[in-house]
Amino acid sequence: MKNRRRWVVVAILGLLAGALALARWRLGPRKIHPEIVIQDGTTIDFSSGKPVIKDTAKEKASIEKAVKEMEEAAQGVTFTSPTPPAAPPKKTEAKK
Repeated sequence: MKNRRRWVVVAILGLLAGALALARWRLGPRKIHPEIVIQDGTTIDFSSGKPVIKDTAKEKASIEKAVKEMEEAAQGVTFTSPTPPAAPPKKTEAKK
């Protein structure tokens, strides 16, 4: 009888601990993510942990350089539809 009572107490304590952990997880503080407006010609720097919009002449020059490099790299790229797989070779029966 003692052993059964001990298991009941352990089960109740486990359920209580689980309920408390769930409540803390659901009701805990929420991280607020700032809204970031994406604009052409600007960069967003996340290195400080917060988004910082950079709009300097140096940043614009690096963006223009990167765009030019991407356009040059993609200049000769073409896409074609995939070819269907080849049919497996037919098996011939060995002569007896």
